[in-house]
Amino acid sequence: MRKLALYGCGGFAREVLMLLEDLGQGDRVTALYESDEIWTARAVAGIATQPISRFDPADADLVLAVGNPQARRRLQSSLPAQTRYPTLVHPDARVHRSSGIGEGSIVCAGSIVTCDVAIGRQVHLNLATTIGHDCRLEDFVTTAPAVNISGHCELGTGAYFGTNSCVREKVRVAADAVVGMGAVVIGDLAQAGGVYVGNPARLKPTR
Repeated sequence: MRKLALYGCGGFAREVLMLLEDLGQGDRVTALYESDEIWTARAVAGIATQPISRFDPADADLVLAVGNPQARRRLQSSLPAQTRYPTLVHPDARVHRSSGIGEGSIVCAGSIVTCDVAIGRQVHLNLATTIGHDCRLEDFVTTAPAVNISGHCELGTGAYFGTNSCVREKVRVAADAVVGMGAVVIGDLAQAGGVYVGNPARLKPTR
């Protein structure tokens, strides 16, 4: 089995290490990487950090353990084309056999992905997220803990959903939209990159 490395040294990276331990794969992790401009030599969870310039895709598969979807997309675009990204599903998560999960995606403990769901690349579903039937999640979609997405929703590339937010069925969310903590989405969110808050969720004005 190939070695693993994580790109990221923050809180979510430590949670990914926990996920890997729960999968019985913690001993596969050999390094934690940071961008060269912010790297400092230290150990995180007992594993040495290294600058990303030292990463060799021939040596290990790489987990993008960064919660921010836009940052994650930038990091991937800077990596060698031959980099391999494992898909991680916690043993306490449930994913129906009719659903598909793309390369590099992470499904955390307590999450449920029901039937006929299409999940793209580098999607992060944090703790206790639920995804209803027939949803489509484009690449880099990210949920914080306890997000509930109802059936037949379409979530655009890089969309982010804050803790305890929920989405009504048959809703479309634009690329890079941000849904705030506790927001209740009952209709389409059409503005790419817009920030939506409240119940019902409304576009937050920019100053």
